[in-house]
Amino acid sequence: MDIHRSHTVKLSRALIRPFLLVFALLPGLCAASLHGLPSYEKEAFRYEYRRAQAGEISRKQAASIVKQRYGGKILSISETRRQGQAVYRVKGLSDKSQVYVVYVDKKSGRISR
Repeated sequence: MDIHRSHTVKLSRALIRPFLLVFALLPGLCAASLHGLPSYEKEAFRYEYRRAQAGEISRKQAASIVKQRYGGKILSISETRRQGQAVYRVKGLSDKSQVYVVYVDKKSGRISR
């Protein structure tokens, strides 16, 4: 029985080593992939990261919120201020071919007209 136990320990160590190696190298691989990006993409990545840390929604998220509610196609998105609040101005084309403009609050994601 001791032989069987030592064989099991060796087998589990042999299986764990590759996983530990991957986990040890993973941060370096992620950093290397970020270093390979052009500078404008790095800056966009940093901007989105800071925005996520600040608790704001991104342009893509705002477009997704509006598209879920109204359907159709998003024509443009711009950042602006409305009644002292930072918002996205989203211009869209409905399924019935009507152009609409709505505002999405950057912090809450609430839609207003």
